[in-house]
Amino acid sequence: MAGCALAGGRGGGPVRLVVDPARLALAAVLAVVSTHTAMNLGGPVGVAVYAVVMACVVLLALPLLTDLLERAPSWVAPTLVVLGLAVLIVGFVHGVPPSWAYPLGAGSDRADALDVGLARLAAGLYPYTGLTYLQNPITPLPGSLVLAAPFWWLTGSSAAQNVFWTAALLPVLCGGWRLRREATVLWLLVVMGCLEAGREYLVGDDLVTSVVPAVAATVWVLHARSPRVLAAAAVALGIATCTRPHLALVVVIVAVAVGLRAGRRRALLVGGVAAATWAVLIVPFLLGGPGRFSPLHVGAKVTGERGVHPAIVVITVVALGLLAAFLRWLRPATDAAVGWCAAAVLFAPTVLSAGLWLLLTGGVWDADLTLGAGAVPFAAWAVAVRDRSPSLARGEEPVALAC
Repeated sequence: MAGCALAGGRGGGPVRLVVDPARLALAAVLAVVSTHTAMNLGGPVGVAVYAVVMACVVLLALPLLTDLLERAPSWVAPTLVVLGLAVLIVGFVHGVPPSWAYPLGAGSDRADALDVGLARLAAGLYPYTGLTYLQNPITPLPGSLVLAAPFWWLTGSSAAQNVFWTAALLPVLCGGWRLRREATVLWLLVVMGCLEAGREYLVGDDLVTSVVPAVAATVWVLHARSPRVLAAAAVALGIATCTRPHLALVVVIVAVAVGLRAGRRRALLVGGVAAATWAVLIVPFLLGGPGRFSPLHVGAKVTGERGVHPAIVVITVVALGLLAAFLRWLRPATDAAVGWCAAAVLFAPTVLSAGLWLLLTGGVWDADLTLGAGAVPFAAWAVAVRDRSPSLARGEEPVALAC
């Protein structure tokens, strides 16, 4: 399906530009969450240029490159993936050059927060009373500790999970272990072309990569057939979303989609098991005292004040009400609809931050527009699953991952 096409009327009538709304939305998400890095690189002009470039790449270059890849020999797609993975690994091992420190904002303590929390847990201590090297509290929810634990244990650094989850996004977009050309080009675009994804990957942030397990768990839940498999998938969904508070809304979206597909009982199973998983992960840490549970301070990113600020309570209630009304109207039953609904709720913190700064200062340049970066994997998946059936209908065959 073309992202942007020229269509002419009969008898040589006027030519009109047909724009794919889904790809346009993806381009907008990629550009907005990358505003901070683009601003550091080129100021307001750099932001505008990057936005235009991303729109052209997603709407024009993506369909063109997909068509070229369809005509290329079967070994080309796996070779591009191998080269992409090689670049990612070299970049992770080599680290950030000193000259890139300013535009990339090097010095993130998100990975350090996970390292400190896991080290304290391994020593039998309460993890959330630790501080990062920037003297910030440990804000990732317990699901983040669970997901990061294997990488911390194997490598000594939670940042190593960025390599794994960035690579894992490819089979998620492809819908399996066999490469599909559209999804392969889309993956390369996200990991190589999104400034925010690249910045986070190099400095150890995880707003993008931490959502990949949630996308994978969502796919598992939506395609689980037996109740036992569905329950196991719901546990995975609970763990994968118990990383940041607003990801709980993804559970609601997925449960509603399951209900529309398979009935109310299965929806209650998904929602109940995922909610119970959240409780199992969080309640033991709350027993040490809510004041010590530092993830409650994450609201400071929006309100500027740590703790459970009244504004956060209002925002939560309003968000749940809007989501309920939105889901009742939209009734998201397809994979693509679920992906866009999830992307919307994960992009909301960027909108809230921009709105707050616009209200207070009259501008958005000081707002943290990266807060909605978690929308990137869901938006990319929504485009991939939407395009998968048309690509097969026109005769595209999947390409084996192995060369």
